[in-house]
Amino acid sequence: STPVAAEASDLTAEQLQALTPKGSDLWLTQQQGTGRLPVSLNHDQSLLIDTGAGGSVSLSWAQDDRTPWAGPLLVAGGVFALVGLLLYLLAIDHDRRGLGPRRGRSGPLLGIRNLLGGSRSSRSESGPKRGRTSRRSVALPALGITAALALTGCSSSYWPDLSADPAADAARSTPPAESNVAPVPITQAQIDRIVADIADVAGQGDDGLDAKLLEPRFAGDAFAQRKAHYKIRSKVKDYEVILPRITETLLDYELVQSTEGWPRVVFVTVASETPSDAKTNASASEDSQAGKKSVNTKSAEDPGSRSASSPSLAMLLVQENPFDNYQVTRLFALRGGISMPSAAPVSEGTALLADDMQGLVLQPQQVGPSYAKVLAGGTKTAAAASFDLKDDTIIEKSGAAWVAAAKKAAKKDKVDVKYSVTAAQTKTPIINLSTGTGGALVSTTLLESRIEKQSGKFQPKAVGAVSAISGLKGVQKRIVSKVQHQLLFYVPSEKSGEKIQLLGYTTELVGASK
Repeated sequence: STPVAAEASDLTAEQLQALTPKGSDLWLTQQQGTGRLPVSLNHDQSLLIDTGAGGSVSLSWAQDDRTPWAGPLLVAGGVFALVGLLLYLLAIDHDRRGLGPRRGRSGPLLGIRNLLGGSRSSRSESGPKRGRTSRRSVALPALGITAALALTGCSSSYWPDLSADPAADAARSTPPAESNVAPVPITQAQIDRIVADIADVAGQGDDGLDAKLLEPRFAGDAFAQRKAHYKIRSKVKDYEVILPRITETLLDYELVQSTEGWPRVVFVTVASETPSDAKTNASASEDSQAGKKSVNTKSAEDPGSRSASSPSLAMLLVQENPFDNYQVTRLFALRGGISMPSAAPVSEGTALLADDMQGLVLQPQQVGPSYAKVLAGGTKTAAAASFDLKDDTIIEKSGAAWVAAAKKAAKKDKVDVKYSVTAAQTKTPIINLSTGTGGALVSTTLLESRIEKQSGKFQPKAVGAVSAISGLKGVQKRIVSKVQHQLLFYVPSEKSGEKIQLLGYTTELVGASK
């Protein structure tokens, strides 16, 4: 197609040569093996067969031997035969009315009754007449039996398939009308397959603490977060942050961008489980060799806490071009007690909104910077008026709240260290999806810099996670810890009178320096 050709024009000959269609998310389904495979394709679908070295394939067209009008036509013929027989009897009646005794005989079908009466009175006079009368008396039952056998012998292929959906038949027979609305480029079956692969890849990376295993399905901030977590956990065995494991259990909230080009965006929610649950479920699965995992889908207020329950997760999937698969670029743990905004079904799709979209409480491009001001300056800043900050864990524990808690602890321990914090939106592009109800889901990432600086005799010390992520050891004159916040907001329409709500987030220490 034209969009694919445009993407391919940017690739070198070596890159084109290295491309393979195997495993692409663009396929509706993929199968491998030998044998016969029945295939039925719509007008806009294609089939690609890779026989491999020395392989072969043959194609045969299935002929439809059904005769759906045979049954109705046979029935119609039987009806016409009965009508003809009735007309024949009426003609005989009309012709025979003048025969036989008239006195004492009246009523309908007089001619037929005269014929039958004459036949009974002449039985003893002639043998040949008895034979003709017997044949006439047997004719009608024989005709009925023959018709019954003919109809009962018709198979289902002799009749129209009335169980089929007329709308579907009309859609197949009628070319689709042109529409200005972009199509939904992915089906539910494809989403199920992609999420299952993501769960498998994430599980392998979490088990081996190997970020390279994540590369097929993770990119951007989601990849940076997990890579940093693996680095810390490989050196700090008792690291307090525990990543919830991604499962393939889809929850009931999905948004798919309607588009013909690239990049393409899909937003899905899935259940998660704690690592201990994962091991328990894996053992139970091996023992029973059947059954599904038991998944805890409760949300967690603090996804970085060891005591947090396993939260529901939201993933932002992006396919940059037709030659790459969908990758998780941002990952959020949904907050407990929140309600996701109403959204259009997957089959209808949704729109990707511009960063300067008007008509919302804030333009999408202003949401991240405004929240960063609240994070660094506290809830009394002017920007806080646009946000619903009730039970907002990030505001309560990070940024200005972290500075206040650190100063309080330092004063108690009589430590003369200066604490400060800055926060800013990263250069990673924000992604804004319409919910179809006048609002938008806005996903962005903030980078919080927590600064500890010597102001007297005491010097801050790099230990634990800070030392593991940075390589710094012992006392330092200045330590800057980089904390990444992946944030998912619901931004309502300006007319609604509602405030911006934080739906989900993920927080991780991703770096440190002097």
